Amino acid sequence: MDQLLDVETLKKLSPEQQEQVISGVKQQAALANAQNLVTDISEKCTNKCITAPGSSLASGEKQCLQRCMDRFMESWNLVSQTLQKRLQEEMASSGGMGGGFGQGPSFS
Repeated sequence: MDQLLDVETLKKLSPEQQEQVISGVKQQAALANAQNLVTDISEKCTNKCITAPGSSLASGEKQCLQRCMDRFMESWNLVSQTLQKRLQEEMASSGGMGGGFGQGPSFS
């Protein structure tokens, strides 16, 4: 299943095949999120904390980087938990996916 699948093709797959596709999409999304997180932390914290590039980090720069990364991760986790809770609430109120692909909850 290396080719692109449209919604109609996905609907024709067996439940096991649908689960494989969904699992693959979830894994790719998780990987992309992790890569974005690392990139964002690196860019934001480096720009904020390292004022003068050199061969080593000053003590204050190390502390700043640690605090920056900690705050960034706390914020990321809070947003992720809030979004996950909202998604679960919307799915529960709409009765789940409701009949197939492309009919998930709206985030408006």
